[in-house]
Amino acid sequence: MKAELSEQLALLNQNDKQMDDLYHHYALRLGISDTVLWILYITYTQGDGLTQKEICDLWAYSKQTINTALKHLEAEGILALTPVEGNRKSKRIVFTERGRQYARETIEPLVRAEMTSLKKMSEEERELLVNLSLKWTALFQQELEKVEN
Repeated sequence: MKAELSEQLALLNQNDKQMDDLYHHYALRLGISDTVLWILYITYTQGDGLTQKEICDLWAYSKQTINTALKHLEAEGILALTPVEGNRKSKRIVFTERGRQYARETIEPLVRAEMTSLKKMSEEERELLVNLSLKWTALFQQELEKVEN
């Protein structure tokens, strides 16, 4: 039983790494960093208006990593940072017109590939995949917290 568990863990980790590599190679093909890819992806799929803090909280990025990538995207004229009403420190991330076009050309095909691959699974398989992935992540987080304390 223990060998089986080790093999399953290895397969899960190899699959996670392979998924990371798929996104990484897509970003390389576009000539952008992984972080820039994910900021574009998040802004495109979740709509304009998220703040840097929301991206960090929802997607487990450090503030510094996102800030550096946002500065690059702002300098390139892809994204703009607009002040949040009533909060001078917080800014909303929005596409410029150039950025919206760039996202349609680069992020939309990625999202289509993701959706098409998921559609090839049954609804039951998709639900199971999502639910079990979320469950394992939560359980693993609990176990890591025990180790860290």
